[in-house]
Amino acid sequence: MKFKVTILCCVFAFAKAEFSNSQNNELGEVLTDMLLISDRYVQPAAEASVMQSSAGWYYSANTLSKYKVTVALHANALVFPSSKKSFEINNDELLNLTIRGDESTTIPTTLGGEQRTFFDFTIDGEEYEFQAFEGIDTGFLAYPFLQVGVGLWQETELLLRYSPNIKIDKSDYAIYGIGVKHNLSQYLFKGDRPVELAFLTSYSLFDLNLSFNPYELRSDDNSPPLAVIDGSLVDAHAILFQLIGSKDYNNWTFSSGVAYNRSWIDYELSGDDGFFLQTLNDVLSVLSETQHSYKVDLGATYHFNNWDLSSQLSAGNFINLNIGGVYHIQ
Repeated sequence: MKFKVTILCCVFAFAKAEFSNSQNNELGEVLTDMLLISDRYVQPAAEASVMQSSAGWYYSANTLSKYKVTVALHANALVFPSSKKSFEINNDELLNLTIRGDESTTIPTTLGGEQRTFFDFTIDGEEYEFQAFEGIDTGFLAYPFLQVGVGLWQETELLLRYSPNIKIDKSDYAIYGIGVKHNLSQYLFKGDRPVELAFLTSYSLFDLNLSFNPYELRSDDNSPPLAVIDGSLVDAHAILFQLIGSKDYNNWTFSSGVAYNRSWIDYELSGDDGFFLQTLNDVLSVLSETQHSYKVDLGATYHFNNWDLSSQLSAGNFINLNIGGVYHIQ
């Protein structure tokens, strides 16, 4: 991650007047270290959310006839590779924080589990401790979602997606989205179409709320804590641009697609509403910088009566499997 020094300077420039210059310098170092840790902590979840929210938008490059409607129930399953469940950090990367009892350590990402790793830091001569955050402690992310398709004019289809809150232990997540698919073969072929081509674009919001046991940043048991942190809120936004190709064969449709994702996250920590946490959340706005990713899809759909049974495998930063049942309303 690239540190936005100018943003950090602006945050510190508006720090409350009761902090001395030395405190501000040490506070700046602590916040910069926490920004580094938070970036590595949240980045795998942002990548996973982009992969899952971009999957299953289509099963064919064909679009619905005007005013025709489909209702679909889908399920996504994404397995976390071990490389995405933890990250390494060492003291040479930190300005103020030090790893307790070691020069380097491995700590969980948002997709990891629980591990008691402590960091020590100093502000104005006072020693404080900070415990590494917990993850959602599961090996995969699976969720069902509803998707509605409506046929519009000029071989265009409107898509709406909704996923209810899914609970994992004390945490939960949900996905919302809207998309538009437009057939391109109508411009390329005057007669029979040897293949169907389409362009699809969508916007998705992945809302992840992590809750964990409160962490108190304090110097000793008798002093008030510098901050109390009890969770993190991750809103991952993704805009998808995708080129789709499909071919019908008897009762089957075989499809493939290549996609580009443009994404960003809004990330903040929840807890007490003190100055330290407010300032830390201001600094965490740096994590909202735009990310770019690519993926490919490969799918097969079987048609019978008014139903379509679809499956789609997506590969990018993660591997995602989508399975769905689509009902055509007559």
